[in-house]
Amino acid sequence: MSASVSQKEKKHYFKRLLPQSKFDWKLYFAKTWPIIIGEILFCLNGFLDNFMVSHIPSGIDALTYANTYTGIIYTIFFAIQGVAGMFVGQYYGKKDFDKVKQIMNFRIWMYLAITILFSIVCWSQPDAMIRLIGGTKINRSAINEARMYLMLICVSWIITSFNFNTNMQLNETGHSNLAFISACLTLLSNATINAVLLYGFRGNAYYAAFGSIVSALVCLASDSLLTYYKDRPIFINIFKIYYITRPIAIQIVRRFPAMLITIAAMITLPIRMIIWARAFPDDLIKGSGIGEKWMGINAVTILGLVESLASITSAITSACSSNVSYFVAGNLGKNNFDEAKKHGYALRGFHTIAGFGMSLLMVGVIFGIAYSPATSKGTQEAVKNNIEVYLYSENSELIKSVFMIQNKSKVINQEIINNARGAFNLINSGNSNFSSDQIKSFFEKDDVQVWLNAMKTQVGATFTRTFLLSCLTFLMINPIWCWFYTAAALPGAGGRNLVGSITMLAAHSLSFIWLNILTFAIIIPSRQDGQSSISLELAYFLFFSIDFIRWGIFEIVAAKVNWQRNITEELNKNKATA
Repeated sequence: MSASVSQKEKKHYFKRLLPQSKFDWKLYFAKTWPIIIGEILFCLNGFLDNFMVSHIPSGIDALTYANTYTGIIYTIFFAIQGVAGMFVGQYYGKKDFDKVKQIMNFRIWMYLAITILFSIVCWSQPDAMIRLIGGTKINRSAINEARMYLMLICVSWIITSFNFNTNMQLNETGHSNLAFISACLTLLSNATINAVLLYGFRGNAYYAAFGSIVSALVCLASDSLLTYYKDRPIFINIFKIYYITRPIAIQIVRRFPAMLITIAAMITLPIRMIIWARAFPDDLIKGSGIGEKWMGINAVTILGLVESLASITSAITSACSSNVSYFVAGNLGKNNFDEAKKHGYALRGFHTIAGFGMSLLMVGVIFGIAYSPATSKGTQEAVKNNIEVYLYSENSELIKSVFMIQNKSKVINQEIINNARGAFNLINSGNSNFSSDQIKSFFEKDDVQVWLNAMKTQVGATFTRTFLLSCLTFLMINPIWCWFYTAAALPGAGGRNLVGSITMLAAHSLSFIWLNILTFAIIIPSRQDGQSSISLELAYFLFFSIDFIRWGIFEIVAAKVNWQRNITEELNKNKATA
């Protein structure tokens, strides 16, 4: 008898992890798909910048170095939104629109303070900020492009202080269809400006920043107009963002510790690129550990695109927080605790299934990008620049070591290598340095051109293989992310922000510590003579394997913490103390 009851309970547990009716399926889908598409379009803005400069030597590297700070800023934004967003959900569910606007005003001021601080530092010390991400051995071309892009993208950050809030407000209040329209306009404007500047005028990689600035303005304008005409009670007037009452300010300020802890946790996500840049550095002399040293492929070259695609694939994780805010926090604000609990379970399964579907859809996209000639073109075109580095070096043995490495690896036809070596010997007069005329003459020889083309072919093959295998990792892990980010949002829905933030900090810190162990205790020590016993794609998989442990952490906390509370009732206490 007891075994039968236990079996029924288990069956009931797994059943409630899915929507309980066709109506719930339709409701979740109706609210979620615009958020997913909108988030994909939002993430595509970052991917477009990287992809549309991939034909420019060092283009991906330059933008990835600079956009690491964009990622840090967005992470801080999401951390604040994850805490304050539940207030929006509960007050909107209670139809207390004035307080919704006050919360948004407070968020805008916080975001402005953050972006202005970052911008001042980046404008005053751009080179130092870039080297902080990529290390001291970044090639000259990459740092020149990154410097200009970083100084321009700061303008976009400041504008985003407003449009990030206006767009998230639409999602948090159930207007995901309007956020979707705005995201479409944003992407269209960014793609158009980038196409004109990068392909039409053949501009440098940093021209991509102009597309980001214009698209940020388009997003702000469209969000504001759509909110004004479709849900005027929550329209944010940017000339009245000073309006914040003391009770609301107190309620948010009390969550500052939770926000700071969440920021400390989530900021480990974008700064992972700093660690990856140390694990597989931009180093033509000793090698990065990816392919041969003369290829010039490093972690940033590959992961700049991979992480952009991962953010698109995991777009559903954005819906996790918004849906918990709308379905769970909204019901808690109405004291519908059973309904909130039901959605808390069902959203886990729904988001996981959606994540699995998204991974399947992205397979074709990733293969298309991997085998597109434009994707690895910039890296291939940089081969000549890499060889020039060896020729201009005071150490004449460097270029000779390239021939030796190629002979050993046998990835290039022996005759092609011998012919190129013969051309080199003709200009090699025994001097340690070669003149510009000698190097120019070297590259003009037909045998050298054949050699360069053979190297470009190998660079393209190495880039494609490493890129595809790295992408495979996030395609497999994506459904797990969708599950545990739903569970992670539940404590905050009921005002248990501090508990949720500490859990997030513990889980993300565990992941970050594991990356450092991989890098400094395993990958770097194992590298000898420019080679690594652990490839980037394997290291990337090993790193994300820790997410199975993080999944367990979030589930245990969601199960043990009582998050079924109405936090709008706190306002009466705040008024009493005001």
